[in-house]
Amino acid sequence: MTYPLRVGLIYGSRPSGHYSAAKAIAEFLPPSIIEPVMIDLSEVYPDFGPFVARTYLSLLNKTPAVWDYVYDNDFIAFAASAFREAILPFSSQKLADLLIKKNVRAAISTQAFSSLLITKNRRLSRMPLFSVITDFCAHSYWPPDGVAAYFAPEKYTAATLKEKGAPSDRIFSTGIPVRKEFTCSPPDKAAVRKALGLAPNLFTVLVTGGSRGLGDLLQAAIALKPLLGKIQVAVLCGNNRKLCRQAEKAYGGKKCVHFVDFTDSPAPYYAAADLVVGKPGGVTLAETMAMAKPFIIYSPLPGQEERNTSFLYRHRLAETAETPEELAPLVRRYMADPRTLAQAARAMAQHARPHAARDIAARIIELLTGDGKPLV
Repeated sequence: MTYPLRVGLIYGSRPSGHYSAAKAIAEFLPPSIIEPVMIDLSEVYPDFGPFVARTYLSLLNKTPAVWDYVYDNDFIAFAASAFREAILPFSSQKLADLLIKKNVRAAISTQAFSSLLITKNRRLSRMPLFSVITDFCAHSYWPPDGVAAYFAPEKYTAATLKEKGAPSDRIFSTGIPVRKEFTCSPPDKAAVRKALGLAPNLFTVLVTGGSRGLGDLLQAAIALKPLLGKIQVAVLCGNNRKLCRQAEKAYGGKKCVHFVDFTDSPAPYYAAADLVVGKPGGVTLAETMAMAKPFIIYSPLPGQEERNTSFLYRHRLAETAETPEELAPLVRRYMADPRTLAQAARAMAQHARPHAARDIAARIIELLTGDGKPLV
């Protein structure tokens, strides 16, 4: 072998939780051993990516129950096996061409589709594949074989993978990878608020809709309007430019509420917060846990986020605001009871795996270059 080994980190699109997870792992890959090659599937398949995104968002807006049914339905997954066997080997040729052209020797996939593409391509059959699950559930579309190692958020997810046929000795419970900025010692809360343009001494609520700024975020901010002055609100809009325009019209320069356009460095906003409100995406939850912040579930999407909600309920980690009107009373209760707030923060911290990216990177390096039979 010659070093560094070129290893592809494959994600669905940018920005996304899949991209954040891939970038987090890349931060812990020593350049003398591994050269990370970032692979955006939406660029490899420029027509397919937007089609999937449009279909997904349309289902969520018009018929969310359909997406929830399709997302993790074993019968649907079984019926889709014909598609996997007949279509994916052909569709995967473009990805195989790219990986071979870039001299990629191994692949790290942070979403199921790219894992399926690799396992169904004969030319990539000897390429070590590492699958990283970024939600607190393992749905039916993760391939049960052809994977060198699976990295699961927790034991329940690992058990589900095993039930679906994945070999137990290839499953590692590491947590969901988060960026290095979420693993640093927490800064002084007042100082970080001041640096972000927030009032240093006000109770701070962070509202987040993930990288795409999905969910009724504007309605959440409006619902918290009666509390402004006693609290301040920061809303992470992701790349949802429409939300930012609507916010400017609704709030136009009003103090104590801040709508933040897309940021590639969200950790300071988590550090500044007393309480996080948002969609329970896997990476969002991992980041919130790493920062030991209480979490209120708001506007979860069908499918993976509803399963993530089940994880939170199972461990008594969060409550849900079913509507914008239910949000203010919950925030008021946390604000009025520091003891409950602190207990919720400790519970989240107990489930945190802030060093998941480091641990995943270390295991991959060991498997690729270890004293035993190396994978490449």
